[in-house]
Amino acid sequence: MKDESPSRSSPPSPLLRASDQSVVTLTIDGRRVSAESGDTVFTAAKRAGLALPGLCASDHLKPFGSCRLCVCEVEGQKGTPASCTTPVQAGMVVRTQSERVTKLRRNVVELLLSEQPADGTLSPALQEVAQAAGLEEVRYRRPAVRADVRDSSNPFFSFDNKICISCARCVRACDEIQGTFALTMFGRGFESRPTAGGYELSAISHQPSARGFAESNCVSCGACVKECPTGALVEKRVLQLGSPTQSVRTTCAYCGVGCAFNAGVRDGQVVTMEPADDGPSNEGHACMKGRFGWTYIDAPDRLTMPLLRKGNEWQKISWEAALDRIAQEFTRIKTEHGADALAAVSSSRGTNEENYLVGKFIRCVMGTNHIDNCARVCHSATVTGMMETLGASAATNSIEDLDQAKLILVVGANPTESHPVVGARIKQAHRRGVPLIVIDPRRTELARLATLHMPLRPGTNVALLNGMAHVIAKEGLLDRRFIESRTEGIDDWLKTVEPCTPEWAEEITGVSAALIREAARRYATSGASLCVHGLGVTEHRWGSHGVMALVDLALATGNIGRPGTGINPLRGQNNVQGASDVGCLPTHFAGYQSLDDPKLGALHQQVTGRPLPTKRGMKTPDMWDAALAGRLKGLWIIGYDVAQTDPNLKKVHEALRRVEFLVVQDLFLSETAKFAHLVLPGASFLEKDGTFTNLERRMQRIRKVVDPPDGILPDWQVVCQVATRMGYPMAYRHPSEIMDEIARLTPMFAGVSYDRLESPSGLQWPVPASGHAGTALMHRESFPRGKAQFVGVDYLAPGESPTEDYPFTLVTGRILQHYNCGAQTRRTDILKVVDADALEMHPDDAARLGIADGELVRLVSPRGSAALPLVMSERVQPGQLFTSFHFPASEVNVLLSSSADDSSKCPEYKVSVVRVERLEREELDAEDEAELRHMRRQLIL
Repeated sequence: MKDESPSRSSPPSPLLRASDQSVVTLTIDGRRVSAESGDTVFTAAKRAGLALPGLCASDHLKPFGSCRLCVCEVEGQKGTPASCTTPVQAGMVVRTQSERVTKLRRNVVELLLSEQPADGTLSPALQEVAQAAGLEEVRYRRPAVRADVRDSSNPFFSFDNKICISCARCVRACDEIQGTFALTMFGRGFESRPTAGGYELSAISHQPSARGFAESNCVSCGACVKECPTGALVEKRVLQLGSPTQSVRTTCAYCGVGCAFNAGVRDGQVVTMEPADDGPSNEGHACMKGRFGWTYIDAPDRLTMPLLRKGNEWQKISWEAALDRIAQEFTRIKTEHGADALAAVSSSRGTNEENYLVGKFIRCVMGTNHIDNCARVCHSATVTGMMETLGASAATNSIEDLDQAKLILVVGANPTESHPVVGARIKQAHRRGVPLIVIDPRRTELARLATLHMPLRPGTNVALLNGMAHVIAKEGLLDRRFIESRTEGIDDWLKTVEPCTPEWAEEITGVSAALIREAARRYATSGASLCVHGLGVTEHRWGSHGVMALVDLALATGNIGRPGTGINPLRGQNNVQGASDVGCLPTHFAGYQSLDDPKLGALHQQVTGRPLPTKRGMKTPDMWDAALAGRLKGLWIIGYDVAQTDPNLKKVHEALRRVEFLVVQDLFLSETAKFAHLVLPGASFLEKDGTFTNLERRMQRIRKVVDPPDGILPDWQVVCQVATRMGYPMAYRHPSEIMDEIARLTPMFAGVSYDRLESPSGLQWPVPASGHAGTALMHRESFPRGKAQFVGVDYLAPGESPTEDYPFTLVTGRILQHYNCGAQTRRTDILKVVDADALEMHPDDAARLGIADGELVRLVSPRGSAALPLVMSERVQPGQLFTSFHFPASEVNVLLSSSADDSSKCPEYKVSVVRVERLEREELDAEDEAELRHMRRQLIL
C-alpha cells in the first residue's frame, strides 16, 4: 500500500484547543447555533456569522474580557457577562442585541473614545465599534488622565500611551504566543498601561518608572504590534510611509520554517510584512528577521549591473555583454579541459525553479553532475543518515505535530534563535505541560526551561544516544510489535548498544548516568515522543552517525509514523530542503532519484533532449580540492557566500583564486564576489515568482511584490539565457512551466502545479498524483524501502580534541538577530540591535585568564586567528566557547578545520580547538581601538 496521508489544514491556535470536544446547541439572538464544548459564546457567535464587537478578543489569545464590548445577557443568569469569557452550555439562550446590552455597549464605547486624543484620528478598529454602537459624539469631557508616555527605543516600532486602551492584548501576545514575557501592565485604573522591561524605583522620588523596549528582553517578533487594535503600537515604516494600500501573499526567505506573510505595499514600495493568520507553518506569528529584516532590498549597495573584473577594479558592463562572456568562457573551458573542469553551486535562498534550472544547466549543457548547494555544510548528514535508515531524507512529521506530542526532544538545536516560530511553539507546548528534553552543550533558552537538560561535551552525540539506547533495550522498553512489523536489523543494533552503559556514556559525554536513564525512560514511555534536531547533530566529523543513532531510537520505541512523533530536522535556510529536492546534489537527481536509474535516464532524454550523466559529481569540498589541484577551471556560484561561511577559509580563498573563470551571482558584492571575474546582480524573493519548500516538506508560493531595480533579471532567466547562448535553448514563459517539468520528471512531485499551490496551505510532498492531497505525515504504514533499517553506529571521537596548546573547544552557530553570513540582516535596522560577533566564555575561564567582560581577545587555532570582543556567559560550560559568524570582519571561519563527515562531507563546525589570548594595547592601532570602543558600546547578548 502506498504511504499516503491526507493533508491537514491549519488548526486553530493551540491555546484555544479543547480536548474531548463535543457539539452543543444553544440559541443566540433567536438563532439556533451549534458549538463545540470549550467554545465561548463569542467564538460560537463568530463561527455562526453573528457579529459581536470586541477590542480585547483575538483568535490567537485566551479569553480576557477587559474591554466589555462583547457583553451579553444569558437567560437565567444575573448581570451582563462578557461573551468572550462565557463558556457555551447546551440549551443556553443568549441575547447580544437587547436594549439593555446595546445601551451598555454604547456607554463603554463612549468612555473608550473619551480617552482618545481630541486631535487624533481613530484607528479603524475604534471607528468600527463606534459605528456599530451608533455613536456619533462623545458627551464626556475628555479627561487628561492617560500619561503622555512614548517609547521609540525599539528600532522597528513605537508605543504611544495616549492612544492605548489598556486591553492588554500586547502583553498577552508576548506571553501566550511568543513566550518571552517582555511586557507587563503598569499602574492602576486610568493610569494602567503596558510597558516593556518591567519597572524600577526612582532613586530620587522612589516612585516606580517603566524601563522600555530597548532595556527589555523583547525579541521584536512584532506579535504585540499585530495585536494592538488602536495603533498605540505601530511600525515606524507605517508612520513614515503610510499604511499599505494593497497586499500580496508570499513566503519568508530566511530560515526553513516557511512563514507565510502578507506583504503590504504602497506606491510601489513595501511598507510592512505581516504574518498571515492562515499561514500553515506560522499561524500568524513571525520573528524579528521575517517581520522587519527585509528592508535590505532597498540597500544603497545593492548590485544593479553586471561587474567585470579589470585587474583590481570593477567595470560595469551590459547584461548582453555579461551573458555573452559567461557563455564564451564556459564553452572555452569545456572545449579545452572537458566537462569535469566545470561546476556550479546553487542557492538555498533561491526558488525551487531556479535551483532545478541550475542543475539542468550543469547536466544538459555541461554534461556533468558537479552541482551542489549549501545543504552540504548544514544538513547533508541528515540526508545521508535518514536515507540509510528510512529511505527518505526529510522531516517525517509536520510542525503542527508539536501540538500532539507528549514529549519533545530537542537535540543539537537552538530553535528560539535559529527557528524562532518553531521555538515559540515548543515553549507553548511545554507551558501546557509537555515534558521537554534538551541535548545541547549550551544552556540555551529551551535548555533553561527544559524538564531535562543534558549538557554533553561537543562531539559526543553518538555516545549519549547509544547510552539512552542501552537503557531502552536493557529495561525492556522496546516497541517489539513495531520493530517486528516495520523494521529490520534490530539484532546488529542491539549488539552495538549493549556495551554502551550510561556510566560509559557519562565518562565520554559528561552527562550523569542518572540523567541518561531518566531521559531514555521518558522518551520511550511517553506515548508520543517527537524529536527535532539541528546542526549540533549534523555538523560533526560523524554527523551522519548521529542522525542514524537518533533514528534508531525512534524505531526502537515506535516513535515514528504517528502524529506527535518522528524525526524532524530543522532546516537552516528558506529553501535548503527544496534545493536538494529538485536535484542540486552531485549524488542524486530531483526527488533523490538514482543517477544510474535506466528508467529515469530514458525519461530525462525524452523530456530534456539530453542524456542524464550517471557519474556522481563533486561535492563542494571536493571542488576546493579540484581547484587547488588545477582540475576545476570554471565555477558558477549563486547566492552563497562560501568565502565567509565555509570552514577553513584560507583554503577556500586560495581555491577561489585558482579558478580560471569564477561567476558569482548575488544581491550584494559578497566576500565570495570579491574573488570573482564576473559578478551578476540577483533578484530578491520580493521581486520574483516561484516556490520554496520548508522544513516540513511544504511547498509554498512566493509572489512578485515589487519590481527589482531596473534591469535585474530573476536568476532563472539568467540561467536560461546562458544555456541558450551555449546551444541549448531553454524557453520558459513563467516559473510555473518549470515546475510542470519538475513534476514530469519527479514522481514525488507528480501532483504539484501552480494551480494547486494557490491554496494557502501549499502542498507537502510526496504528492504522487494530481488528485493527491499531499502528505502531512510520512511512513504511516510503510517506508520507501518497505521496512526501516536499524544501523548500529559506534562512538568515534571528533576530528580534534583540546590540547595544552589549544585548550578550548569552540562551537559556532547563529544568533537570533542575524542570519548566516549576515548579508541581508546587516543591511537592515537589525544592525541597531546587534552589530558585531562576540565570543561567549564562562566567567570562571575569563577570571582564570584575567580577561574582562567586553575586552577584545584573539582566538588562535592551528589554522589561523580571529579577534572578537569577549562576553562572559554561563550559557557555555567551562572549557567551551561559542561565537557566531555573521560579520565578515571577525573572520571566525578562518579558525575552523576541513574535518568533515566521511559520508556527506558536512563540515565539523561544532568542534574546533582554539586558545584565547589577550590583545595588548600596543597591538591595537587607532582603527582597532575605535572598533573596540564601538563593540563595547553596541554589544548586546
